[in-house]
Amino acid sequence: MNGDLQFYAVKTEWSPRDEAMVLKMDYELRAELAKTITCVGLLVDLSMDQHAVVRKGVAQNPYTPITTLRRLAEQDLCINVQDVAKNTLLALTS
Repeated sequence: MNGDLQFYAVKTEWSPRDEAMVLKMDYELRAELAKTITCVGLLVDLSMDQHAVVRKGVAQNPYTPITTLRRLAEQDLCINVQDVAKNTLLALTS
């Protein structure tokens, strides 16, 4: 795991600068972070990423807001993202 990825993966207090730095990362790094971060605003932003692998990471994250998970489950253009979001919703609401 590179230094930036490790730094942001454990971050609990997010500044606008931190969020901007993540959004500028390569999509592979954004996808990895999307699975583990707790910053709700950034998760919502990443849920609209152009890369399906990033949206899939958001769909896997239990900190993603329910409304965002529902949108991914019902409206995402990638069936894999939809399926992962549905599974996460099921796990969170069971």
